[in-house]
Amino acid sequence: MLVRYQNGPDGKPVKKAIVYTEREHGIDPDAVDPDAVRIIERLRRSGHSAYIVGGAVRDLILGRAPKDYDIVTDAEPPRIKKLFYRSRIIGKRFRLVHVYVGERIYEVSTFRSIANGTVGNTYGTIDDDAKRRDFSMNALYFDPLDRKLVDYVGGLKDMRAKRIVPVIPLKTIFAEDPVRMIRAVKYAEATGFTIPFLTRHAIKRHAPLLSGASVSRLGEEATKILYSGNARRIIDSLQRYGLLSAIMPGVGARLLAGTAAAASMRSSLDQLDSYVADTGDKTLGALLSFVLKDAVSAAQAIPAEDAQDAYRNALEAAREFLSPLTMPRIEVEAAVHAVFTAPEPKQKPKRPRRRRRRKSPTSPGDPAIHGGAEDKPRDGN
Repeated sequence: MLVRYQNGPDGKPVKKAIVYTEREHGIDPDAVDPDAVRIIERLRRSGHSAYIVGGAVRDLILGRAPKDYDIVTDAEPPRIKKLFYRSRIIGKRFRLVHVYVGERIYEVSTFRSIANGTVGNTYGTIDDDAKRRDFSMNALYFDPLDRKLVDYVGGLKDMRAKRIVPVIPLKTIFAEDPVRMIRAVKYAEATGFTIPFLTRHAIKRHAPLLSGASVSRLGEEATKILYSGNARRIIDSLQRYGLLSAIMPGVGARLLAGTAAAASMRSSLDQLDSYVADTGDKTLGALLSFVLKDAVSAAQAIPAEDAQDAYRNALEAAREFLSPLTMPRIEVEAAVHAVFTAPEPKQKPKRPRRRRRRKSPTSPGDPAIHGGAEDKPRDGN
């Protein structure tokens, strides 16, 4: 184990980070995505420092295959874009770069400072960047070239103790960004780690703040929950912390509606998790179909003029169920279509057949029978 020092205000060296070697951190170098390594190599060759950070490092330590790779560097976005032909700068407040390799996207961001708090957008140093990360297990920096793990906040120690420990003080971490409460719950269920008592208390105390969070960010978190494979456990946990009503109020209402409704919703969530585990399918429309099944079924029971009208009822019920989230229209429609059953067409009432009136018998004096004055005698008479 190595120690990284930095000179303090008085000129004396101050301990800044612990640096773990390959033998100590246990990350398998062969498990690291080679394209992420190549991105870091290019940044390094261009004179910049660069590391893999966040969830990818966490998953590698846990022996799991990371879903995404986030990279941090001291290079600023215009410089990053110049180094990578297939890339683009995104974001307004938080500007970062998406680097495209094949069909995959690698997010490359610049170290952020804590000069303006943990949600500011001022560029800084790696040690500042570590202090603005939400939880210690997400503040680990992995160097895949030297195969070293840089730890500024005791994250590896917390992971080995199976604890989710905030980096930012409890009085500000959730007040500055309420979405962090969802992330804490999600991480706990995904890893089996515990949330310490004071952090649990802070989540319950700050839960009302979540209703003021950005709808787009809530939508991102909801989507991640659906394809996590742990949706049932995460949603039950969010309900216990008083967070579910802000992100998925429709699901929360079903869980509180009564025994039958709650059992049906939990069964749907179990089916969702099994589907993700069995197929690996993360198509949003397919995942939403499990969540919307009961809402669509109830809408189908509403009397409708025809199948098209019944489908409109189901689509409106689905949107209302997902509110305040605004999921992509095409995905919601796909989800409704997957579980919608068109009602039987209404039978048109049969009109009684009109009976044809029979003609009355012809009278004996009718000329049609006996002939009249206009009848002509036959030839030869």
